[in-house]
Parts: sequence; structure tokens; C-alpha cells
Amino acid sequence: MQANQKIKAIGIGVLASVFFCSTYVMNSFISASNGHWAWTVSLRSIFMLLILLVILHFKQQLKPLLYILKNQPGVWLFWGSIWFGVVYVLLTAAAELGPGWLIAGVFQFTIVAGILLSPFLYKDGRAKIPVRALLLSILILVGIALMQWSQRNGSYTDAQLITCIVLVLLAAIIWPLANRKLMLFIEDHDYDITAMQRVAGTAIGALPALLLLMGYGYTEAGMPGEQQLLGTITIAVCSGVIGCVLFFKATDMVRSDSAALAAVEATQSVEILSTVVGEVLLLGIAWPNLYGNIGMLLIMGGLILYSIPARKKVLSAAR
Repeated sequence: MQANQKIKAIGIGVLASVFFCSTYVMNSFISASNGHWAWTVSLRSIFMLLILLVILHFKQQLKPLLYILKNQPGVWLFWGSIWFGVVYVLLTAAAELGPGWLIAGVFQFTIVAGILLSPFLYKDGRAKIPVRALLLSILILVGIALMQWSQRNGSYTDAQLITCIVLVLLAAIIWPLANRKLMLFIEDHDYDITAMQRVAGTAIGALPALLLLMGYGYTEAGMPGEQQLLGTITIAVCSGVIGCVLFFKATDMVRSDSAALAAVEATQSVEILSTVVGEVLLLGIAWPNLYGNIGMLLIMGGLILYSIPARKKVLSAAR
């Protein structure tokens, strides 16, 4: 794989992470306005799916996708329900127990989880755990720990923060598992589908679970309010459509290189900084203290170190 393709994939991953931060900022916004979590989870995915279906229809990519889904619907139903159901239920529930930027930080455990899952998912060279990638991921996690420490004695109780962290850690393990299992499924069956088709297919698979959540939200809280509708539409467009498509494209570009795949997954650490900025500007929260700032610097430093070897190869090739 060419080094410039790896750098391009990392760059796309960083851009995706900026759009992903809308999930955490809007979840905090909706939680503050007492929007029910079941409506938030279901609406953001359904709005996203409706947008994707329109785009795929005009690109003439909808019928080929539906044909693939028809062949093996069980796979898409299972992983779709896990991805757009379980993962977002956990993240949305956590938004009621901690600030969005802390949730974004804990979710970066996906970096290490994705690496540690490799031996259990692959049967080729990707099964090997890249030591350098693992060490840099640990550096990023140290930064995350500092950011979490900075929240002690804040407006949330210790019990709330612990529960929040546990919920997000579960989501952080499930996210890379579902992503890699779906990529393997598509690879094994030699399906020629785009990143956008993969997002839409996963969301279609999640529809039964999403409809059940909508029914539960209605029985518990009635119809959603205007603020919740606005928030979920924002999440659907920014995180669900733009963020997911960009991130899926980035992981597809390097799916055969475990170290590069880990580097792309590590770009999600940018979500923390983006979320902090978003919450400060839109929700008026205080900027993290010294520990939080040091943590952010460690995270960004780890991300930069990830891309150095690839950059060196590109510079050497250009001479």
C-alpha cells in the first residue's frame, strides 16, 4: 500500500472526527432539554437513512445495495441493530451522566479495542497486533485519563461519572467490532459497494430495532419536541451522513493494513478537541483545566506520531 494513500486515509479520518463531534454536543444539548434518549437514538439514524436513500437513488446505487441486503439480510439486521441500536443507546444514555467531551474521550478506547480485537477477527497478517500502534494508543489513553481526572469534584457525582465511563467503554468495544466484522463480511463475499452504501445498508438493517425504540420513546415521553428534532437532524447530517461516510471510506482505503487501520481509527481522538470547542461555544461549558489541557496535548501528539512513518515514506518517494 502506498504511503500517500495511508496519509490520505488518516486525513479523511480526521475530517470525519470533526463531524462526529456533533453527536456528543447535540446529545448534551438534547439531554439538557429533557429529550428522551429512545427518540434521540431512533430519530438520528432514521433521518440519516432517509437522506442516504435519496442520495443513493440519484446515484443509481440503491437497487444494487438492496439486492445485496436481500441475499443475506440476517447479517445486516444483526450488525445494524448492534451499531445503530446498542452503540448509540449506550452513548445517548451516557450523555445524561457526564459532559460530552468526557464521553468523546472515553470513547477513544476504540483505538485500543480495535487493535486488541484483531487476533480474534483475522486469519492473515492483520491478526498480528502492531506493537508501535498499541504503544501510541496507550499514550493517547493516558491523555484521555488526564482529561477524565480533570472532571473530579465537578458538577457530576462519582457514581454518575463511573456509570458514564462504563457505558461508553462498552460502546467503544462494540463499535470497532461491528465495523471490522462488516468489512470482513463484505470482503469475503467480494461485494463491490461504496462507503455510503455500507452506512445505508447498516442503517436499513437497524430499522426493526429503531422502530421498537420509537415506540418505547412514545410510550414513555410522547412525541419529541422541536429542540430534540433539531438536534437529531443535526446529528443525522453531520455525524450520521458526513462523518460515517468519510470514516468508512478511510477504513476501506487501509483495510488490508492493520497498522494503518489502527492509525485511521486513532483519528477519532480529534473528536475530543472538536467536542470541547463545540460545547464551549454552543453550550457555554467551562474550558477543561490544566489536566484536561495536558490530556488533549498527549492525544494530539499520539495522533501526529501515528502518521510520521507514512509521511517519511512519501517524502523519500518524492525525492
